Amino acid sequence: MASRELVISVSASRRRTRFHACLASARRACSRLCQRSEGVRQRHMSSRKETSSIMQPNMLHGIGDSPTQLVREILKCRDPSRDNRNAGNEDTAANVMTVMLRVQAPPASLLVVDTELCDSLRLALHNAGFEVTVAETADDALEALSIRHHALAVTDRLGLVRSFRDRGTGRLLQIILIGGREQCAMEAALDAGADDFVDARGSEALLQARLSSARRMSNLESALRAAFTEGRRLAMTDELTGVANRRFFAAHYPREIARAARYASAAAVAMCDIDHFKRINDRCGHAAGDEVLRQFAQRLQSCLRHGTDWIARVGGEEFAVVMPEADLEEAMSICQKLRATVSDSPFNGKSMETRVTASFGLAAIDGMPRDPKRIAERLLSAADRALYRSKAAGRDRVTAVKLRFGRR
Repeated sequence: MASRELVISVSASRRRTRFHACLASARRACSRLCQRSEGVRQRHMSSRKETSSIMQPNMLHGIGDSPTQLVREILKCRDPSRDNRNAGNEDTAANVMTVMLRVQAPPASLLVVDTELCDSLRLALHNAGFEVTVAETADDALEALSIRHHALAVTDRLGLVRSFRDRGTGRLLQIILIGGREQCAMEAALDAGADDFVDARGSEALLQARLSSARRMSNLESALRAAFTEGRRLAMTDELTGVANRRFFAAHYPREIARAARYASAAAVAMCDIDHFKRINDRCGHAAGDEVLRQFAQRLQSCLRHGTDWIARVGGEEFAVVMPEADLEEAMSICQKLRATVSDSPFNGKSMETRVTASFGLAAIDGMPRDPKRIAERLLSAADRALYRSKAAGRDRVTAVKLRFGRR
């Protein structure tokens, strides 16, 4: 018996350890989410001011083979210390967690008990904040779990506990077994995989406390999942325009070029910039400028090859267009279509109508280099130089360059 009590004690201890680990992970995830959101907000506010110094041609001295600081910033290694700024902002993380919990829908619970216990347990679950689904048979219960995620299962059937655990799930399922006062019944419940055991003849206050504890655990799991999902979204997406952001571009653009080199296929990248964007902000206001950026991104998206080409916002009003498997002729056709789509019709918004043009710099690969290590950097630098030639030549145009390398 002592050995069996030790096994049960270790099992319960492991579940408590997992709970505290999940709680710590949730706090860290929410803290990172807050930091990323603050960084997005600050970058967004800076983009609404006058054009940043990294976009000015007079800042080009001493930057190497790329004519803009922007390209160098994108291509250089990330500073790990930046990720640790404002680390440990527990108050903000706690506020984010509170909001996430408040706006969540009630978690679902599954009740599978005998008729005489059903009404009282259903009321207790409702009072604890759960949405209740009642299943009469084990088959009905298993079917309900397969259709929808349930955060909590309450049952008086030991075999069903094992069935729940054997199914496995990608999300947290808490199980409470209702039984008698015998010590062996509690041991059997925990051994079968139940998270808690409640005496069917115990006090209502104790039952309500156990259900409330399960609700808190469910809230934690849901908030943690929401934080991870939102964190992934913020890590990849520009909040204002909805296209890929600079972080995504820095990570995935070199991979696209490496893939082209690996399979000896064509590839092209274009840098595009909204002409005189500062004038739009000054004349129409920053809200109108934001709307222009949103519509500009939408127009670019509408002209790309679905599932192949993609765009990213890499600066205030500067975007990159990545065109895998496109040679110079095909990429030039795409860029001309993008340019025409931007300039052919005015941009409309709330109390705003203005015409917008954009300049494009295009670079494409002709043949594969013997050493592809710096090909992504060279291609992007060539596209950026072509963009500045478009600006110098009068804007609202596409300037293209073909990079030639010795074949393998």
